Amino acid sequence: MLQHSKARQITLLGVLIALQTVLGSMFSLQFLLTKISFSFIITAIMATLFPPLITASSSALANILGMLLMPKATFFPGFVVTAFFVGLVFGYAFYHKTPRLPNILVANFIVTMGLYLGLNSLWLHLMYQTPWLPLLSGRLVQELITFPVYSILLVALFNVNVVREALRKYA
Repeated sequence: MLQHSKARQITLLGVLIALQTVLGSMFSLQFLLTKISFSFIITAIMATLFPPLITASSSALANILGMLLMPKATFFPGFVVTAFFVGLVFGYAFYHKTPRLPNILVANFIVTMGLYLGLNSLWLHLMYQTPWLPLLSGRLVQELITFPVYSILLVALFNVNVVREALRKYA
């Protein structure tokens, strides 16, 4: 029974990585300094099912696969680091826990304001030599909009009975 469980977990992880790759690459809007994607939903689901390091590594792998299979912009390894940290934050916030509003808000705040605004702005600054303050102020507006939208989506997702039951079944 243990082998079956491990095989099921590996298969589920593979499917989630594929979904994250597709959502992050094919179904995202990419502009020069901004990317709008819903792959964070898959990262959050993955974080409820797998330990933080596995979620983080899988998110980084999905980012690399997305750039290899469906490149929309220049590859920069810093974005892989960001994807890793997003998986790590969500992993520590959601693994072996029922995602509740406080967990979702804290994790999402760290991800949007710390990682997306801070780290991704740093990567864009290094890539394009864009002046720091104008870049940060422009991206701040985006993340101030992103934070409540992502939070509402995650709260709604984790309050759907079908999703909750499926996560309980596969956890």
